[in-house]
Amino acid sequence: MPSIGQENLETVMIDFLGALRRGDFDAAARLLDPDVTWQGLREDWVCHGREEVIDTFRWGLEERREIDALEFTCSGDRVVMGARGPSITKVGDEALEGQIFNVFTLRDGRIVRIDDFRGRSEALAAAGASEDVGWR
Repeated sequence: MPSIGQENLETVMIDFLGALRRGDFDAAARLLDPDVTWQGLREDWVCHGREEVIDTFRWGLEERREIDALEFTCSGDRVVMGARGPSITKVGDEALEGQIFNVFTLRDGRIVRIDDFRGRSEALAAAGASEDVGWR
């Protein structure tokens, strides 16, 4: 039987992101808690509820950035996803250095929170994960 961390990893990586990639926004929304919150890089960049989160992902998918590498790290109820690529230079007017990290928090198989981070170290720390995993 898979661990909670493994189940959460599969929920984010396969089920949620797979549904978004297929354009199945209804399936993706079902994996979000009704009261999900997504905190962006700035304090005023916040989405509340399924509809706002899905709308933000929909907008992000229209941007279609080139991605060279993805990293997933599970840590109990949290999953860190890192994306790296030459076109990941900014979000809005916030500069990025070719990467961005999302920390997904799950409860009972649903995503209850997403937090954005510029750097790997701060994302892993927020998830309570060790820096001794993944890329360098």
